[in-house]
Amino acid sequence: MREILTACTADCPGTCSIIAQVENEKIVKLHGNPEHDITSGFICRNAKNYLKERLYNDRRILHPLKKEDGKWVQISWDEALDMTTTKIKNACENYGSQSILYYQGYGARTALRLINRRFFNLLGGVSTLYGSICGGTGQAGQEMDMGVRLSHDPIDHLNSKVILVWGRNPAVTDIHLWKIIKQAHRKGAKLVVIDPVNTKTSHSADMYLQPVPGSDSFLAIAIAKIILKEKIIAEEFIHKNTEYFQDYHDLLNDYSLNELSRITDVPLNDLYKLAMLYANGHPSSIILGWGLQRYVKSHLTFRLIDALAAITGNIGKSGGGVSHGFDEYGYFNHEHALDDIAPNQRKLNIPIVGEELIRTQDPPIKLIFITAGNPLAMLANTHKVKKAFQSVDDVIMVDHFLNDTADVANLFLPATCFLEEEDLVGSYGHNWISPLNPVTPPCGEARSELQIFQELAVKLGFGEKMAGTPREWLGKLAEPIIREGISLEDIQRKPYRLPSAPITPFSDGKFETKSGKFEFPTELHLKITDEILNKNFNTNMGFSLRLLSVSPQGWIGSEIPDNEHGKSVLEVQVHPEVLKEKGIEDGEEVWLESIQGKLLVKVKENNEIRPDYVLTHRGGWRKYNKCVNILTPDLVSDHGNGAPYYETFVGLKRTT
Repeated sequence: MREILTACTADCPGTCSIIAQVENEKIVKLHGNPEHDITSGFICRNAKNYLKERLYNDRRILHPLKKEDGKWVQISWDEALDMTTTKIKNACENYGSQSILYYQGYGARTALRLINRRFFNLLGGVSTLYGSICGGTGQAGQEMDMGVRLSHDPIDHLNSKVILVWGRNPAVTDIHLWKIIKQAHRKGAKLVVIDPVNTKTSHSADMYLQPVPGSDSFLAIAIAKIILKEKIIAEEFIHKNTEYFQDYHDLLNDYSLNELSRITDVPLNDLYKLAMLYANGHPSSIILGWGLQRYVKSHLTFRLIDALAAITGNIGKSGGGVSHGFDEYGYFNHEHALDDIAPNQRKLNIPIVGEELIRTQDPPIKLIFITAGNPLAMLANTHKVKKAFQSVDDVIMVDHFLNDTADVANLFLPATCFLEEEDLVGSYGHNWISPLNPVTPPCGEARSELQIFQELAVKLGFGEKMAGTPREWLGKLAEPIIREGISLEDIQRKPYRLPSAPITPFSDGKFETKSGKFEFPTELHLKITDEILNKNFNTNMGFSLRLLSVSPQGWIGSEIPDNEHGKSVLEVQVHPEVLKEKGIEDGEEVWLESIQGKLLVKVKENNEIRPDYVLTHRGGWRKYNKCVNILTPDLVSDHGNGAPYYETFVGLKRTT
């Protein structure tokens, strides 16, 4: 039996280093690499099931397809590449290169994907995407405070005396971080969880707060008011390393503690207990999640939480900080993407890409080229996104399965997966870079994205500018890593933590803001709090329940296992008081309605959730009537160009 080192490229903060076992030229098992400090020898069940659910799944598409009369027909690679070349040429010659939209999804975020951008820039510059459906809003808030988003090394949480997990469920969505948190907990650290949803993580907490969804900014204000009132502040840090403290201090007076307790639905006693526990932790760390940034003004939430760490001196301190995420592409040399040679590049905002496609003219979008993405399942306002994609002449997708987006495509190019590729991958959950070594030859006729774009470049006349083996390109892309003393050969043998990445960010007291200091939010930034109250805490056109859609344990993104597709309708969890008020029975199928549309769902009674929201999972497919984004409005956050999915209000209606 052979063992080959690779790494998972799923849209997950773990980015596990994986050892694949091969027997008789077939991969028989995947397990975690014990020599990777974060992976620590184990992997999640999604990775364990990858062979059955993804690599060797009978539904995986292994040959190029074209759509004829609404049905997929298998074709050769020669025909597929000729068709793709013709469509690209027609768009460029008749409308200009901006009429092509390149949609790079989140399904695989490896180093060689930067060369995809190179291809489109060599075309002269196309329309691409900006913004985020994940982390942009929170990152924008932290950049306002500190100039850059930098998180503590996950291992540093072992030095914490108090760990506050806010809007995150690592017991399900980041099991390697969860192992570290549990280890710190066993060492004596207090674990506090703040989340409107009573999660697997909250069940292990020493203290759990379940505030009104969307009230996190006000919760942070309340905690700060108590800390300041009790004078448990780091005066020296505030004086030497921060700006605008007095402005921040003054704005906290806009609300009384009684008011904040009412807004958040957190009792005053709990507010005091949390504030005292956090401020006296010495050190206390805060770990922020993705649920916090699914609101229009989430940047304020992040800023106000950052401020808690600043006033208590927990920034720049081992075991402290406010950790959110890492830049998985920050390890690589982006110059080879050639963004600077493409003056015609045009950008569309991904959270509202349906609207952007419909209104974009001069030139209009005529061709959409998608890699590693399923926008019809994952983007808000599915109806509008589908309408927009259907209005385009051609949609070409490179993927593994015929997902929702395949329904609007007319050409499908089968892609390799990480077990069939040579590459490098960073992580948005830690500072390790891991190798992907090819474990098995590509199944069927699947080809890597690099090979596809290289072959298209030859047909389009710039093949030499895209030429190079994966290893040759990796040598160029990995230049920043190599400059730190790690050779490409080294990193292909084992994963490495980037030596220059800080264990404890800002330990020197220097920040990348204009002032060089931590910058508190001021009255200027918070003058719209009344608007937040009016928008988020009142009923919206008769729909009084907020819709929260969270990541499930059984899959990542929209990579749904087969057994889920066969189940009846989408299940939503509802507090029994709501069901009683509506006269709805537990297990009944009802309409879940919003201003965007309606979806047939099955209600499940849950005493552990609040009565002001309904809870379900994200990632379900529209073709199986499980796409929650049929209900979500396409909005964009005030800062960071994020997708505020949780600004969705719904109602339940019986079918008869």
